Amino acid sequence: MADEPSRSARRSSEPETAALRELQVAMDEAQLALGRRMRMNPSDLNAMGHVAGSTEPLGPTDLAGRLGMSPAATTELVDRLERAGHLVRERDLVDRRRVRLVPSVSARTAVLGRLGPLLDDLDALATDLSDDERDVVRRYLERATAAYRDYAARDEE
Repeated sequence: MADEPSRSARRSSEPETAALRELQVAMDEAQLALGRRMRMNPSDLNAMGHVAGSTEPLGPTDLAGRLGMSPAATTELVDRLERAGHLVRERDLVDRRRVRLVPSVSARTAVLGRLGPLLDDLDALATDLSDDERDVVRRYLERATAAYRDYAARDEE
């Protein structure tokens, strides 16, 4: 039927996809709770998440790109995080002209202290699974992560 929406235009009927969406919502709620507990606004917490979670060192320009913010707004955000003791600027060891943004030791300690119970609960869930079940879950999550990253990297159509 021509009037019926395509599969991609409607909600998925796969229960795993619905469960993943519920996980996203719960993760967003946990992120907001962490922000409240650390007395950080969502933008600052989001920025810290990018800095702490990046596999490569981020500079202010990199962070601006990830956040979709102007360089000036990102400088203001980084200054605010540095004044609050959440972030430090360090010179890159290879390219001394480049500045790297690094979470402060106190910020890492505070976040891990607040997230510790959640991480313990998640680890306990994993230990309840057999090795085969863990492999299946890990493969699914790795592929779901790749699908999200592919979506984010695609140009608008």
